[in-house]
Amino acid sequence: MRQDKPFQQSQSGRPSTGRPALVPWLAIAFMAGLAITVVLVPQALVLPVVSVAALASAAIIAVTAYVSPRLATLRPINGWDIAGALTLIGCAAAIFGEIEPLVEYFKPAPERSPSRG
Repeated sequence: MRQDKPFQQSQSGRPSTGRPALVPWLAIAFMAGLAITVVLVPQALVLPVVSVAALASAAIIAVTAYVSPRLATLRPINGWDIAGALTLIGCAAAIFGEIEPLVEYFKPAPERSPSRG
C-alpha cells in the first residue's frame, strides 16, 4: 500500500513545467496502436476495440500519474488530463459503437455435419 508523501515543490515554489519524455511516447504509441487497429480489425468491431484500448490506456496513464508526482504536476497538460481525455474517447467510442456486430462475432459457429459423399 502506498504511503502518501507531502507534496514537494521546487525551490522556485512552482510545480515543474518540464515535460518528461514518457508523455509524448505514450501518445505516439496510442496513436500508432489506434491506426493499426483500424487497419487490422473488421470494420464492425473498430469502435468496441478502440473503446477498450482507450479505457485501458487511460487506466495505465492514471496509475502512472498517481505513482509519479512529476507526471501529475506538469503544466499546462499533466497525466490526469491525458487520462481524462482517453476516458472520454473510450466512452464516446462505446456509446457510438453497436453491440450487435460484437455479439455476432463472438457467437459460437454452428456445428457442421460431416459431408456424406
